[in-house]
Amino acid sequence: MSSIPAPVRQVLQAQQQATAQQVNFAVAGKQLDAQKQTGDAINAMLEQVVDVQSQIAKGHLDVRV
Repeated sequence: MSSIPAPVRQVLQAQQQATAQQVNFAVAGKQLDAQKQTGDAINAMLEQVVDVQSQIAKGHLDVRV
């Protein structure tokens, strides 16, 4: 048995759960940010592919960096 009284133990558990929930929300937010960045990068690549295909269809390809 713990020497910590039950009400105090319950408060400590509630605080631990609240902290765990905050961490989970923060991690989920970071994951969403990473997914948005990945989506933005994919969209940028697709735009470049469309541009390249358009140039090739016109008979040239601009390869300047």
